[in-house]
Amino acid sequence: MAIACQPALEVPEHLFDEDTLEETAKMFLGENFPRLHTVLRMIKNAGVRQRYLVQPIEKTLQHEGVKSRNDLFIETVKRLGEKAAWRALDHAGLKPEEVDYIITTSCTGFMIPSLDAYLIPKMGFRQDTKRLPITELGCAAGAVALSRAREFCEAHPGKHVLIVAAELCSLTFQPQDLSMQALVSGIIFGDGVAACVVRGDDQVSGMRLEQNASHLFEDSWNYMGFDLKDTGFHIILDRGIPGAVDKQIAPVLREFVGQCGLSPDELGFYCIHPGGRRVIDEIKNTFELEETDVAASRDCLAEVGNLSSASVLVVLKNLFERYRPANDAKGLLAAFGPGFSAEMSVGTWHEAS
Repeated sequence: MAIACQPALEVPEHLFDEDTLEETAKMFLGENFPRLHTVLRMIKNAGVRQRYLVQPIEKTLQHEGVKSRNDLFIETVKRLGEKAAWRALDHAGLKPEEVDYIITTSCTGFMIPSLDAYLIPKMGFRQDTKRLPITELGCAAGAVALSRAREFCEAHPGKHVLIVAAELCSLTFQPQDLSMQALVSGIIFGDGVAACVVRGDDQVSGMRLEQNASHLFEDSWNYMGFDLKDTGFHIILDRGIPGAVDKQIAPVLREFVGQCGLSPDELGFYCIHPGGRRVIDEIKNTFELEETDVAASRDCLAEVGNLSSASVLVVLKNLFERYRPANDAKGLLAAFGPGFSAEMSVGTWHEAS
């Protein structure tokens, strides 16, 4: 038994909306930038109405060095991670000492010891709490964390897992990099920390995680990731990713659903990582879904942007709060990340009596 409880989201204080982004692009790139109209069109079509940044946009556009950025990352994820963890525990009806395993995910900053080593003494978790920091799975890591939590709970009935996904994507923005992949990244990614408890019993409502799978696609090493240079992380984001949904991702998702003894028609809800507007569109069209089926993903993209590993938890949060599935409905959770890989789970919505 493994129930993914209602997630919590904490965001930094600097709100940055679509109109501000358009004006900032004109100022930053200059009116004579040869692809300015393309960038402005992408801003309008990205499906991102706003996002939150860890520092004002003026400072985001100034690179003060890798150490300065990473120090800010550590300071911020400690603060927001603790707040998100407390709220997630409250949603799950648990106290810190009742948690047996903490999984943390991030790919936009670097800290050793990892975030969990800070949270355990600060929040009062047991000293024998198991820890698993996941640092290199990018946008897929939130879904991976849910899968590892399910496997732990299945192996240890009655045990509970806390997941904290911390991503400050704006700290990877490189002002000197004017490539289209860097500019697209600057348009769609945001900052935030999400947390979710997976309980090893059925005492609370949520998504009962039942089966999970991973798939690494062939010849896809350069689809997405980071290139580490002297100035820090530089985004790798292949323009062919949305087109890969129909040709590569969809067959894998269908096969997985079939292996779970289901057909796509039997799925009642979807928790899909919002990699971008076109990715959501392709999922919707490929599976012939209604707009309501992807509304939780679109809301995540529109309101906070792509939060990398935290995004799938935000989508799950939106399902809880706005698009709550019917009791016993079957659902698919999926995210896609570096490798190029797909991480998938099938489960049933459970309403506690």
